[in-house]
Amino acid sequence: MKKHPIDMNLTVLGSSSRGNGYVIQDDEEALIIEAGVSLAKAKQALGFNVSKVAGVLISHSHGDHAKYATDYQKVFQLYTHKNVIDTVGLTKVHELQPERNYRVGNFRVHPVPANHDVPCYAFHISHPKLGNLLFVTDSFMFEYSFDNLNHILIECNYVDKVINDNVENNITHYKVRDRVLMSHMELQTTIRTLSYQDLTKVDNIVLLHLSGDNSDPELMQRTVARQFGRPVAIAKPGLEVSISINPY
Repeated sequence: MKKHPIDMNLTVLGSSSRGNGYVIQDDEEALIIEAGVSLAKAKQALGFNVSKVAGVLISHSHGDHAKYATDYQKVFQLYTHKNVIDTVGLTKVHELQPERNYRVGNFRVHPVPANHDVPCYAFHISHPKLGNLLFVTDSFMFEYSFDNLNHILIECNYVDKVINDNVENNITHYKVRDRVLMSHMELQTTIRTLSYQDLTKVDNIVLLHLSGDNSDPELMQRTVARQFGRPVAIAKPGLEVSISINPY
């Protein structure tokens, strides 16, 4: 999808257990979600215009989401859960409370609890140029629904049949499967979560954090697109998607 200079765009830096990072930006302002990808890669995605970054949201303390948080805090304002602050040892940071509203530049951020194996937030994000965006990752279920959404970034980590076949074939250890079942979102759970949301105005659904061994990207994309009749993309490094709304 071709982007235009005035567009608000999503750039994926990483979306897997190797590292997660997402940049939402136009020419004037940016918001980063997650600090699991190196600061150098984030700067490159920003065209090295670090001054336009209003802040960085971090969902939870695991390394693939917070590994580089101490580097990021030297350059950007961080916003995250107290557990991340304590676990990572952050000092230049704003602690987020659940279900409260925060202004981060022209972005408005509403964190809500997700269901992972450590404290974790999902984020409802709004901005005059992008409308309303829901970001959900690393959660085996999600209990909230939102109206008037324009874009959804949601985890779709694994497929039951694939992970069970992998256990049977000794590709995935059964203990890994058991942890995944209680910490990440399966395809049918992703579909059920999406069905709770108001999709009337949704322009983009981006599937996040696919497992390298236990997913089926083509099946996931095809199934979600067929179910909801919306454009569906698989998040991978280098993906760029226009997430503007018109008129602004």
